[in-house]
Amino acid sequence: MTWEVSPGKLPEAQPRNALVRIIAAGIAGPDNIQRAGGYPNERRRLPGFTPGYDFVGEIVQLGSPRHSISVGDRVAAMCMIGALATHIELPVPDLLKIDRSDDVVKVCALPLNYMTAFGMLQRSGVDLPPGSSILIGSAAGGIGTAVAQIVGAFDMELHMIGTCSPSKFDYVRSLGVTPIDRHDPNLWQTVHDATLDGQGVDVAYDAVGSEESLLQSHLATRAVTGQVIAIGIMSDIATDGSGMTSKMSADEILVRRRLPRMSYSGVERAYYQETRELWEKDFYNLLDHVRSGELYPTIAKLLKLSDGVHAHELLVSGSGVLGKMEFIVDAQLALRLGVT
Repeated sequence: MTWEVSPGKLPEAQPRNALVRIIAAGIAGPDNIQRAGGYPNERRRLPGFTPGYDFVGEIVQLGSPRHSISVGDRVAAMCMIGALATHIELPVPDLLKIDRSDDVVKVCALPLNYMTAFGMLQRSGVDLPPGSSILIGSAAGGIGTAVAQIVGAFDMELHMIGTCSPSKFDYVRSLGVTPIDRHDPNLWQTVHDATLDGQGVDVAYDAVGSEESLLQSHLATRAVTGQVIAIGIMSDIATDGSGMTSKMSADEILVRRRLPRMSYSGVERAYYQETRELWEKDFYNLLDHVRSGELYPTIAKLLKLSDGVHAHELLVSGSGVLGKMEFIVDAQLALRLGVT
């Protein structure tokens, strides 16, 4: 449940739930697909819901006493819906306690983007020993940036190749990734040429999800052993952002486009819901790397909640977006960060 309310008019939190004042909320591709009607969850197929996948906030009410968490505690969460608001009510077990000294902007990048990236690298069923090669689709975006930074922070010793627009080549190189023009008509061959032995990558991560993109990703992998991990269907959002080009859900679309040695990695179910304890352990592992300075999430833009339309225009166009975008909801923090 989410609200945008005035102080003093907050509803009572239900038993076993917590009411959280949102400080910062993430902006990401899944928000766009939700808004366009492409998510299988019925709550997100029609207008009338509040999008927003992840946030950092402060507990202002508890529906019942809890020993592990208290009013005033800072928390992070991947709620999957409802974060783009001033307040949200969630079950207490869904909240991840963080320290008040933690940088809320950096931590807010973790639950969706960096955990999705970590899951792609470590929990999607692929084997990536040191020396392996990967193709990162949309390497300059929020997920692509997170993949590259995690590879570096965890000393994974992978050879990284990434697709992006030529204007973003320098940024992608700064992440330790060899850039390739995403519109290259011979993309798969260019990827082969960029690998150390010319045989293609071990794993290709594809967020575009179109038939052409998936085919190029498939051809870019090693024959027989190379794998494609599909993580999204961004191509199926109408070019003006007004809706989806298909009435099928993301799951249905990817099943129809399935190729040999291709699988779908969804942070929401296979990682977050089905292996929740592992997901939480991995979250705190990432948080420790942020605290130590080994992992420094790249923040593309900080916006106000009232800039929601503009945020989604940026998601549709991808123009100038390098890393993670966030809404700064807390007025004092927004003022301090120059978000006006």
